[in-house]
Amino acid sequence: MTTETVLVTGGAGFIGSAMAERLLDTGREVVVVDNLSTGGRENVPAGATLVAGNTADPATYEEVESVSDVDAVFHLAGQSSGEASFDDPAADLESHVTGTFELLRWCRERDIDRLLYASSMSIYGDPRYLPVDESHPSDPKTFYAAGKRGAEAYVRLFDNLGTETTVFRLFSVYGPGQNMTNMKQGMVSIFLSFCLDDGPIVVKGPLDRFRDFVYVDDVVDAWVRALDEQATYGETYNLGRGERVTVDELLETMGEVYDGDRGPVEVTDGTPGDQFGIFADATRLRRDLDWEPSVGLREGLTRMVRSATGEPERHGPLDS
Repeated sequence: MTTETVLVTGGAGFIGSAMAERLLDTGREVVVVDNLSTGGRENVPAGATLVAGNTADPATYEEVESVSDVDAVFHLAGQSSGEASFDDPAADLESHVTGTFELLRWCRERDIDRLLYASSMSIYGDPRYLPVDESHPSDPKTFYAAGKRGAEAYVRLFDNLGTETTVFRLFSVYGPGQNMTNMKQGMVSIFLSFCLDDGPIVVKGPLDRFRDFVYVDDVVDAWVRALDEQATYGETYNLGRGERVTVDELLETMGEVYDGDRGPVEVTDGTPGDQFGIFADATRLRRDLDWEPSVGLREGLTRMVRSATGEPERHGPLDS
């Protein structure tokens, strides 16, 4: 049975708007909830209904009910920066834990029995082994990571109470549409914004740090595949490519794609709670969804640069 109407929280943001657009393309109806603190109305795809509100506010759900009957939820709303979470830890707690609790409670009261949740690789802290699998201990280093871990616990509780849930621990998602003005979230978008300003690329932390970069379309593909797939009910998945890429390697590839030279790099002190290095074991996700990431780093960066500049002729070709 195909889900008809999906509520996408955070659907005016980078990943959420891509989710909303793909769901519309599959013929589903989409309602977006977003407080527009970092997302924008212009990001909400045509055909989706926007409810401007906070997931921690019960009044938001009254407005949702006035516009549509919801069958399932993609929950991506929440403050999205580990660094920024130190600025206002209480607000971060409300964003992740209270917002998720109120959403889960509303779903249970309205018999909405399917919810997919966006957690984060940050819940692992500094890995004890690599690649990390889903059974790796959780050791949050930021308020953001602690909020994600707490929200996961509520998702699991409500799953035990009857809501069919799936948790995705997202690794470093990037791609066209990423917020180029938020300098506290998104390594790829931050570095590209420096390139576009023709200034030095400021790197907070050593160049040998490493991440697992996964293209936004591949992330969306996994979520949409999982929506009506019973094998994913009650499960938690790492969502990454499973490839280790250092900051230095990222900068080299970005420079080659952008204009053939990465330009000057200025290395400064790291940010509070920053993980040194992490990449995913996504074996479970590949098994249950027959999922494989299709966009490599060079191709993904090329697409992102072309989208950001609007001048594809100036930049290198896509990978063959």
